[in-house]
Amino acid sequence: MFYSPRVYWKDKWIWIPAVVTLLFQAIMLIYGAMYVRATSDSVFLHYNVVFGVDLIGEWWKVLYIPMSAFAILVANFGLSWWVYGEDKILSRFLTCIAAFLSVCLSVAFYLSVGLNI
Repeated sequence: MFYSPRVYWKDKWIWIPAVVTLLFQAIMLIYGAMYVRATSDSVFLHYNVVFGVDLIGEWWKVLYIPMSAFAILVANFGLSWWVYGEDKILSRFLTCIAAFLSVCLSVAFYLSVGLNI
């Protein structure tokens, strides 16, 4: 079931993606605090190269991206810790996927906030 946290966090394939994920979560938090402001106007939520802006909504819906990144972080690291005793490769894969998705969602958040500045 759950493995010892001390052994789990000593694995470099676990703590390095965790640091990367937390770093990009912090970047999204700081960038969002600096540039996302409450407004009564609609903001652009999605941009498509073919159609241009194709999704418009309230300002707080821009924050779905960092919230989903945090949910992925919690789910993947929780599942990774749960399966670490039986399958270390799957556990390491889940943490690396969490780091990769965090980087991708950080870029998406940067672009969607930058679209409205």
